Amino acid sequence: MDKDEALAICFLNLKGYKDKDLFRTAEALQYLKSLPGYGSNQKVGDAVGVSDETVREFLTLFKLPEAIQELFRTRQLTRLEQSRRLWQLAKKRPHILEETAQEISDMSAWDSRLLIEHLLKNPDLPLSEAKQSILQSKSVKEKEYHVIAILSEEDYSLLAKEAAKSHLSSSSLVTSIVTEWLRSRNDNGRAV
Repeated sequence: MDKDEALAICFLNLKGYKDKDLFRTAEALQYLKSLPGYGSNQKVGDAVGVSDETVREFLTLFKLPEAIQELFRTRQLTRLEQSRRLWQLAKKRPHILEETAQEISDMSAWDSRLLIEHLLKNPDLPLSEAKQSILQSKSVKEKEYHVIAILSEEDYSLLAKEAAKSHLSSSSLVTSIVTEWLRSRNDNGRAV
């Protein structure tokens, strides 16, 4: 790979190309970072038009075991969030990491997110029971509504730090905060 090829791969996969090759993009970002004049996630991100956080998330792929990298290389795992969540799981429950990666390769993005969060919150729960719990919760689940919160970069950074402290995703933390706030207002006799 040379610099021009690495930049082309990044622009193709980071700027709206529908069928993204995450692993090849991670390789290109890693290559760019090794070049003189780049050296940091921030400089690489600036060169390809993404944040240093995005570069860091892509490079997390290389911290995962080879067997899981292969799932990304062969596109059995196709979402960057899966890499980040598997890395979180690797730090807490490395003994179930590869089996979990295989499981989420057949799951929706939402279900894989829920499964890994459930495994992190319940460190003694076997993978099979966690998966069963997630599947059962889907069958009786109410409709869910997604709301977009517009935050400044500073506020988002604070949110991300608090979520990390709580071992939650940012979206899970926001959901719990809003839910608690709504329930407290309802419990105080106020109309919601």
